[in-house]
Amino acid sequence: MFLQHSLAIVLQVKDHGDSDKIVTLYTLEHGKIVLIAKGAKRSKKRFVNKLELFSLLAIDFVPSRHSSLMRLDQAELLAPFPRLRENYELYIGASLLCELVLHWTREHDSDEELFRLLRWALEGLAMAGGGVGRTIIFFHVKMLDILGYRPDLTGCLDCHALGAPGVVYRFSPLRNGLVCSRCEPRAAANSQPLSIQTIQLLRRVQDMEQGKLERLQFSPAATREGIALLQRYDSHLLQREVQSWSFLG
Repeated sequence: MFLQHSLAIVLQVKDHGDSDKIVTLYTLEHGKIVLIAKGAKRSKKRFVNKLELFSLLAIDFVPSRHSSLMRLDQAELLAPFPRLRENYELYIGASLLCELVLHWTREHDSDEELFRLLRWALEGLAMAGGGVGRTIIFFHVKMLDILGYRPDLTGCLDCHALGAPGVVYRFSPLRNGLVCSRCEPRAAANSQPLSIQTIQLLRRVQDMEQGKLERLQFSPAATREGIALLQRYDSHLLQREVQSWSFLG
């Protein structure tokens, strides 16, 4: 079969046998794909220092007629992002971004917007200018929009109000939106309390253009609330744990 080409970001790498590696990539043209890199563990030229987590590559690969596992023929390293593997906090943040894409997407279901979002977030982490937690929130909220799982933060799902004095607001993963303490006095299982400030910030992330997100400033409290909400939302919708969340400080 003919070689195919794509830009790709390395999501996961596993050893296979004595000399090969299994590499999961998120690509611009083909979405998530799984490839076998023959001889990658012994290669002195074709794959040396290229198949590292988070790296941006230009790849050539050969599709398979008989399985979903394709053969990686060549890889050109475009951006290695070494800082993401040298700093523990950045490594955990980048691992979380890639694990989210790994679990939230299906093979061969391409989405150019998601690819560009992941690349933008990894580049932002590598520069480490705005904080890991904030970058994770930006990426995750925008990813949910792209994939059609936008949380409803416009107001209480029952009374439609937001910001009433003395009222507590919680996010319900089961209902995909906010409920207030007037409409639901007892907190439902798995609901996440959110301050009005955090709700307003998350709404701004939803509505703001990606290129302008760096203007938003999150307090430590808002970052903690936003991270807790997204972690709980993942667990509910994916029905599995995203391991990198547990390592995030």
